[in-house]
Amino acid sequence: MVAALVAAGLTLTIGYEGPLLPILLAAALAVVWMRRAPLTVAWIAAGAAVALPVLCVLAPSVVPPLDDLLVWPPSCAFGVYAAMRFAAGRHRRVLRWLPVITLAAAVLLLAEWPAAAPLVLRTEVVIALAALYGLYAEVRTRLDRALDERAERVERERLAGEIHDVVTHRVSRMVLQAGALAAATADDRSRAVAEELRATAFEALEELRHMVALLRRGNGEGFDLGLPLPDLRSLISEFACAGVPVELVVTGTPVPVSGAVGRTAYRVVQEALSNVCDHAPGADARVEVRYLPGIVRISISNTPPDKAAPMLDQEDAGGLHDVRQWVELAGGTLKAGPVADGGFHVEAVLPTSPP
Repeated sequence: MVAALVAAGLTLTIGYEGPLLPILLAAALAVVWMRRAPLTVAWIAAGAAVALPVLCVLAPSVVPPLDDLLVWPPSCAFGVYAAMRFAAGRHRRVLRWLPVITLAAAVLLLAEWPAAAPLVLRTEVVIALAALYGLYAEVRTRLDRALDERAERVERERLAGEIHDVVTHRVSRMVLQAGALAAATADDRSRAVAEELRATAFEALEELRHMVALLRRGNGEGFDLGLPLPDLRSLISEFACAGVPVELVVTGTPVPVSGAVGRTAYRVVQEALSNVCDHAPGADARVEVRYLPGIVRISISNTPPDKAAPMLDQEDAGGLHDVRQWVELAGGTLKAGPVADGGFHVEAVLPTSPP
């Protein structure tokens, strides 16, 4: 509305008279729809631009002095801006240039009259500036939209990571404890309740995996077809900030795995690096993920500690004992123990699911 008032006010202020005035006022009022119908507004401005050279040929007596005109038509800047700014997402990009080129060509026709040279120059400069500003505004809008989408995606991934790290860890311990209770109790009823609790917690983990996939992908397409292993880079960065230099090596072609395998792989790496941080101060660690036909092998090894500290044994690794049970529940195997050079090595072999 403001643009239309400016265009109409500019038309009246310049002092257009005769048959040109209603044409120019119609073009100025059309600016109201520059957002809804940008190409229509641009074509109306181009049509108004054609009117002056036509009148110069057919009815020169009604044409005002060309050297008194500021720009032609007064709505040209708004029409060009509308085509560049608002028409890009609705039409082919080449279509938005057609009314602009038509308008510029119509103004160039006035160059046949020497008195119109300043008018032609001013108008062409205004058209060029309006086109450049419209392109800048359109690109800026697309960039802002892309940045907003990226920020939203990063926030979804952050939330998904927190859900995975916090909730999954605690629920998985519930599953393990329920399984241990079912194996230790002699009462059939207690065993049945423990098994039911374990199955319910396991189903909750599967549903949590689906929700995490939704948050990370932003839609529900394909979340039930299996996902690759969780991204370990954020976990490794956390331990690197805690003072444990970690090298990550991934070989082979990543393939989708079940939710249980993905959670187990993450927990294996998390627990192994936690043990390095707690029991091998000053040691360097290496995480290797190797995809083989039907399996994925995850190896975590560390160098000897720089300072005297109690080395970790398999019997002392309470966290690894829980992880071993979880690996077995996922259908895999776990090996852990010291190596000849004084370091420690953890290796988990987990089955992969078909894509």
